[in-house]
Amino acid sequence: MIGTSDPTAALTVVAGAGRPAWWVVLRRELAELWVGGRALNLLLLFAILMSGTAFLLATNSELSLTPPRLMMVVALQATTSFGLFIGLIVGAESISGERERATLEALLLTPADRRQIVLGKYLAAISPWPAALLVALPYVIVLAQRDVALDLALMWSAALGTLLVFTFTGIGMVVSILSGSSRTSLFVGLLVYLLTLLPAQLPGEFASTAVGALVRAVDPLESVRQFLTAYLVDGYALDEARVLLIAPTVAFGAVLAVVIGVAAPRVGLAGGRVTPG
Repeated sequence: MIGTSDPTAALTVVAGAGRPAWWVVLRRELAELWVGGRALNLLLLFAILMSGTAFLLATNSELSLTPPRLMMVVALQATTSFGLFIGLIVGAESISGERERATLEALLLTPADRRQIVLGKYLAAISPWPAALLVALPYVIVLAQRDVALDLALMWSAALGTLLVFTFTGIGMVVSILSGSSRTSLFVGLLVYLLTLLPAQLPGEFASTAVGALVRAVDPLESVRQFLTAYLVDGYALDEARVLLIAPTVAFGAVLAVVIGVAAPRVGLAGGRVTPG
């Protein structure tokens, strides 16, 4: 992270003319995330999982009967889940990790505005998402079997996946700002992720009730899954399915406002302490 090796150099670079602080932080964070190998290792694991899934779909006699459009949507949903999970975990470690390693003070002593520091870390944390889309693209194309909905599925999945990745990464950032240790923030981040997966696992009897439908509708991840399935697989018109876009859109706006407008200016040396900068 920035500040781990030479805080004085970081101070000088941030103060340099024409170099915004968020850009300096972003470059440092990207170097650690990608050159350090964490993101590459996770993408390799993702590629292995996608290869196994595609192989099963192609060779298993029962799974091979799944309609190509449904297989395509499932693969894109898996890609989105991976992207937001990595963003959530990287975001959850971004500030609390610096705090735990005692490098946050040097970073806060630079002339950089705290919003810009958080913005740089925020953008770096979402960088695995477009890479995951590129890794998944050949698998999706093969599974689609020249389905005419391929372009539409890629467009909607990229747009809605980006909303979800920004949302969950932002949640991770807020948790990180409030946590005193990376262990705590990572635990909370994992808990949030598991809770958002819960609506998809609800029994059919409960999911069909009004309460079950409400729970599934307010979960942005589940709303996106339902939208893609309804619009691309079940043949619903866009006007009928677009109500499912409310939850991810509202969640994105709310989380972004909290991260940049509320949490970022209060980054401090102690987790949970309000220390306006």
